[in-house]
Amino acid sequence: MELAARILGVFPEAWLVGGALRDALLGLQFKDIDLAVPPSADFRERLARLARELDAACFPLDEESQVWRLTGRGKPAFQLDIMPFVGGTLESDLLRRDFTVNALAARLSDAAGLKADRKTGAFSFKPARGAVKDLCGGLKDLAAKKIRPVSPGVFKEDPLRLLRAFRIAAALDFSITPEALKAVKKHAGLITKAAGERVREELLRLLESPDSACWLALLHKHGLLCAVFPDLAAQETCAINYYGKGGVLKHTLLVVERLDCLLGDLPAWLPEHRRAAPLLPAPRLLKFAALLHDIAKPPKAAMVKGRLRFFGHEEYGAVMAEKVMGELRFSREETRLVMSVIGAHLRPGNLAANDSISDRAMFRFFRAMGEYTVPLLALSWADHASYVSAEKLRTFRKKLQAAPGPLKPGLPYDSPLKTLHYMQVLGLLLRTYLKKDLKLSALRLVDGNDVIKTLKVKEGPRVGELLDKVRLLQFEGKVKTREQALKALKGMR
Repeated sequence: MELAARILGVFPEAWLVGGALRDALLGLQFKDIDLAVPPSADFRERLARLARELDAACFPLDEESQVWRLTGRGKPAFQLDIMPFVGGTLESDLLRRDFTVNALAARLSDAAGLKADRKTGAFSFKPARGAVKDLCGGLKDLAAKKIRPVSPGVFKEDPLRLLRAFRIAAALDFSITPEALKAVKKHAGLITKAAGERVREELLRLLESPDSACWLALLHKHGLLCAVFPDLAAQETCAINYYGKGGVLKHTLLVVERLDCLLGDLPAWLPEHRRAAPLLPAPRLLKFAALLHDIAKPPKAAMVKGRLRFFGHEEYGAVMAEKVMGELRFSREETRLVMSVIGAHLRPGNLAANDSISDRAMFRFFRAMGEYTVPLLALSWADHASYVSAEKLRTFRKKLQAAPGPLKPGLPYDSPLKTLHYMQVLGLLLRTYLKKDLKLSALRLVDGNDVIKTLKVKEGPRVGELLDKVRLLQFEGKVKTREQALKALKGMR
């Protein structure tokens, strides 16, 4: 029996609403199904019955509003959010929704063609427009590709809608009406009242856009970016002589834009993309790191011998990012990654500033960064790429894989030749890591027990130091077998 028929067997009157119907009308597939049903005294009993019928887990998303979520245990999994009509009727429910394109409803009984893709689990169906209930002009706005609030009070009722307007517009490539943007600017400060985890999800979904930097710039223009991240406000007036109008914030948004460029077409920029891509985090998390990578530049800005410097901003920035991510309820794993790449984002550039890079220097860099090496190199790529125009960057494409030569002395910070050199060093680091370090990580010729047994030393930090020396010899190609590694150990007495 198909999904719609099973649901109707428990809830005879059910309406498809919200983003699911909106996407269906646009001919898009959708992962989540949103349903509204008439209120009833036995609502929870029916929910439990439906969960058993669908072999799904069932839990409340919002007990006060009686919003419940069912997630299928089988594969492909499905997600179904169901709630009674807000206000008791379908009409009152639609009038309480956020945007007109979401204030649409269609009877589930008219969705006979609702089906899931067996591989992805995404749903699709073609609703008849004449069967869609539209009280707010949502169909007209859908055709015009506009995001318009259902009523003037939508942002006060739920401040998260301030971000959601941009997230939906970014996902669908819609525009937000001028009246809505004016209201966003007026009520931007209310976003602090929204739960941190809800803000995080809306922001991360916005960062999934291939043009996320443009949407972040629009958020900033209407007061919302710095309402979410107050620490970014000082960036706009910091280092204007260095970065131009917009200061550090202008640079920050350019770095996100360059990540949009890199991650949007990885094969074009990285010949090693097949091996590198699995080592990268979700693009939205890397863009989030880019957004915060210079968060500490304003508090660390100081004039030193007539020059504006930002000593320690990378380490302090990691601490500030940890606080922000804690407030937004990021996972520990996500927080560790972002802190690691922010705290080390100057290290690749420091290596590139040398005339040459020894195997020993690269080994120490890879050892320090570990699994965060490739994410760091991607962030550094975008950071350095921000110093040249998009047009100039495209002319670099074929040169980026060339071996870096000596860095010419005296070049200004924004010299295209200097940027090309730094990016060539990043390419060298990536190729070396993929070729050497990953292979060595999988091939440990000796371990701590071998060190203790061979050199008769006690357990402790010294064992790790000796293992690092053997691994460096491996990295340099001087040790290739276990026998050679043990011989090298004996020579370290």
